[in-house]
Amino acid sequence: MRDQIDFKKSVPDRQTDSREENLLDDPLQSLKEGAGAEHDEAHERRIAWWREARLGLFIHWGPYALPAGEWDGEEIQASYSEHIMLRARVPVQAYEEMSEQFNPTAFDAGRWVRTAKQAGLKYIIFTAKHHDGFAMYDSHISDYSIVRHTAFGRDPLKELEEACREEGMVLGIYYSHAMDWHDPDSQGNTWDYPGNIGAYDDVESWIKDEDKRTRFDHYLHRKSLPQVRELLTEYGRVGLMWFDCGGKLTREQGELFLTTVHALQQDCLVNSRVWKSPLGDYANTSDNQLETRTIRQDWENIITLNDSWGYKKSDTNWKPPVSIIRQIIDVVSKGGNLVINVGPTATGEWDPVSEEILLEVGEWLRVHGDSIYGSGASPTAKPSWGRCTLKDQTLYLHVFDIPADGHLVVPGLLSQVMRVYPLAGGAELAFKRLGNQDLVVLLDNQHLSSDGKPIVLAVECSGPVKGNSERLLMNGEGAPQIYDLGVFESEINGSALRCDTGKKNRDNLLDWTDEREYTVWNVRTTGPCTFAVRLEYGCGDEGGGSYLLKASGQTLSAEVQLTGGPYEFRGFELGKLHFPEAGEYSIELQADRITGAYLMQPRKLLLEQVNV
Repeated sequence: MRDQIDFKKSVPDRQTDSREENLLDDPLQSLKEGAGAEHDEAHERRIAWWREARLGLFIHWGPYALPAGEWDGEEIQASYSEHIMLRARVPVQAYEEMSEQFNPTAFDAGRWVRTAKQAGLKYIIFTAKHHDGFAMYDSHISDYSIVRHTAFGRDPLKELEEACREEGMVLGIYYSHAMDWHDPDSQGNTWDYPGNIGAYDDVESWIKDEDKRTRFDHYLHRKSLPQVRELLTEYGRVGLMWFDCGGKLTREQGELFLTTVHALQQDCLVNSRVWKSPLGDYANTSDNQLETRTIRQDWENIITLNDSWGYKKSDTNWKPPVSIIRQIIDVVSKGGNLVINVGPTATGEWDPVSEEILLEVGEWLRVHGDSIYGSGASPTAKPSWGRCTLKDQTLYLHVFDIPADGHLVVPGLLSQVMRVYPLAGGAELAFKRLGNQDLVVLLDNQHLSSDGKPIVLAVECSGPVKGNSERLLMNGEGAPQIYDLGVFESEINGSALRCDTGKKNRDNLLDWTDEREYTVWNVRTTGPCTFAVRLEYGCGDEGGGSYLLKASGQTLSAEVQLTGGPYEFRGFELGKLHFPEAGEYSIELQADRITGAYLMQPRKLLLEQVNV
């Protein structure tokens, strides 16, 4: 798996520290080319189960689990172990010889599916073929497979299909349709096949090259499409086909795969990486994107439990269960699905730590699953203490941080409330109105979480839940001391200015090169209030200029300060903003002058209450 941060070549200090992240077109950027797929009756039928499921399991497994991130006794500097053939430039023959030794005798499809089910996951996406070109099923198109190329001789995909059917789990299939480092006509492998399209080459670089274009098209029709056809005809009902590297195809080639899937299984979902949005039934975020925003009505976030997708023996950077739970809640609160990855070992077993994390997440879901499965985005505003999800007439409050005074303000809830109660059990909670748009739930010590995981409160309304989505700023009862307004929740205006990938330390804006472009936060106040304002951003030597922050007839201005690099974020005091009365306001961050290759890379506004 891979994704792209589209940095400008003219800005050297903004380059990523790994070319691995440039394999993918940035799905957020590509959305500017179309708002999304048309939602016809067939699409609505296909997507219904997926919207209910909300949570899935990704399984990245192949012969790359044998070297597990090392080659010739040395660790390969790559975040993803499944990219070892590319990153170490392993010759096809050497990779074939290594793959022959792949013999995962401990593989137990039933245990995998039962564990996923116990973890509260509703669908599985299995890597039938990754970029290394090795089929993890019994392919009749190529002998380069786990069945015909190894002593193992079994078909893991067939066994998973049977186990999923027995356990009522939906089976999805990952297939790398554009990239195959084993094939002499595909993309990526230029050390064995110097005439190939390179792994980092965009479509424009080869589409007019008759030799490259013809050979790649030959690969698509000789191997890629035929393998997709056999996957959809030999393995029962497939819930979804998960394609990758689609930005390396032309739109026409992507559409060919889409129509092939639906011709064979009309109810099989196809993700946007079949090409890029607006194609596909739903959109994908970047890989391991921790900060998200709604990118289409139906969208999916994909994360690993550590850093790599395939098994990597040195990767022990495990995400704690509470972080996974918060990611689940955050994504569902924006109407998305979350898929969590496991990279099994070469023996066919899961790392014990990954299993422990998933099972702990499953324990939380057994109590609080009603707030996740079949739930989606709320029409109310994002609260400072957590997130809200909605199902039918019930609003679920996911409380990450308990207010110090025990007064939980639910912002923008317009509907009449019948009762409030904790999903984990216990007495109903008292509540009261704060004006005509907000609710206050009164907490006490019995509702505090002892394990650090979010508590969930159900708010039952008398009818359909109606709300005001403007972010609430307030003083007094239930008000936080500092409001954190991230750029991912702002409205960006412009064609170049955009969000970064949302990965760790990439939750900022990019490509602020046009003085006419700006971003806006829409907020609401319950009365007069004043805030000290701080802007957090990064700026390297190539950036510079000045900027303005406007709200309620006031303008704060400042010169951009260098921070040591575009991803070295620092906060800078801008002054104070006063909102004179209750109402809705816009806070607008504008460029004044851009004197460098870019202005800066803003990350968030921090508003701290000031008593005046």
